[in-house]
Amino acid sequence: MTQRFSGKVAIVTGAGQGIGKGVALRLAREGADVVVAEYNPDTARATAVEVEALGRRAVAYPIDVADVAALQQMVEDVVAEFGHIDILINNAGVLRTQPMLELSEADWDRTISVNQKGMFFAIQAVAAQMIRQLPAVLREHAGLADVVAADLAGERGPSEEELANLAGSYGKIVNFSSIAGRRGRPLAADYAASKAAVISITQSAALALAPYRINVNAVCPGIVITPMWEQIDRDRGRLFGAKEGEAVRAFVNQVPLKRAATEEDIAGAVAFLCSTDADYITGQALNVDGGFEMN
Repeated sequence: MTQRFSGKVAIVTGAGQGIGKGVALRLAREGADVVVAEYNPDTARATAVEVEALGRRAVAYPIDVADVAALQQMVEDVVAEFGHIDILINNAGVLRTQPMLELSEADWDRTISVNQKGMFFAIQAVAAQMIRQLPAVLREHAGLADVVAADLAGERGPSEEELANLAGSYGKIVNFSSIAGRRGRPLAADYAASKAAVISITQSAALALAPYRINVNAVCPGIVITPMWEQIDRDRGRLFGAKEGEAVRAFVNQVPLKRAATEEDIAGAVAFLCSTDADYITGQALNVDGGFEMN
């Protein structure tokens, strides 16, 4: 496998299991050092051990991403350990299967705090660090308005040649939305709302950070057999009396490619968005769903 992330440092939230773990290991296999940011310290350490077994540096970082102060502290700690941050994967999320009319305020608040608020403030904290890492000429003249203002003041901004020499990306951020963010879900209204917000925030952040050459994109997975989907299967069985596996099979039957995604399917899409091949892609929400949204 290529080492296209050699020398890069990636923070992956929710990397203790499931898709987040798969992404952390994929980035490590391609050369990245990884910060395993995870609520459960035991699973965080387990993933970090697997990253280290691939010959990469890893830090297990227990964190509740809904804690904004903790996110800022994480950035400071990562910079102290590695010196820089190049990639942020906002994967941490919670989901419960519950009829909309029975959803409590506490459940709503927790879902929004983790899936939406935590993602936003992780972007804010990490992007500020990415901007601090920029070459001075780009940091000082990040936007067209700055260049125009400099010209009007009789100051020389960067030339087209200088800017061309700075081409490329100076940070990659990938946020996890979901097919549920594209279409409402009566048994996961809070989750669907939070994932729709992820797409909107991704676009806003992409616009805000484009002058700094920081790319911000999202992925929208469909059905992936992870601990989260196993819980969905159990919850739907409890609500509707379905046998184990029936709920997942019913969803998979709606996928045009007739299979669930693997963690590697999702990790491959994320790795692409983090690579130089995606330097001219920003503000996009990429479905990785086997065509599920079309059905």
